[in-house]
Amino acid sequence: MGTEDPALALAEDIQALKPHLAELGDRDRTLLELRFGAEMTQSEIGEELGLSQMHVSRLITRICTHLREEMLATD
Repeated sequence: MGTEDPALALAEDIQALKPHLAELGDRDRTLLELRFGAEMTQSEIGEELGLSQMHVSRLITRICTHLREEMLATD
């Protein structure tokens, strides 16, 4: 009897997320890319984009909340 492969579930989640990421604006995609792709801190992102760390935090929270809601709505 087989077990569920967590890597497969992650791959499925990434595929399901792609259309929602494509709907984001350029700034939002850039923020996510810097935070989760380049693994920059919020302070580093703020310095890069001329924003405060707090503003970066609020934006990332808003973006992730939106994506989470979109993913749950499509289940």
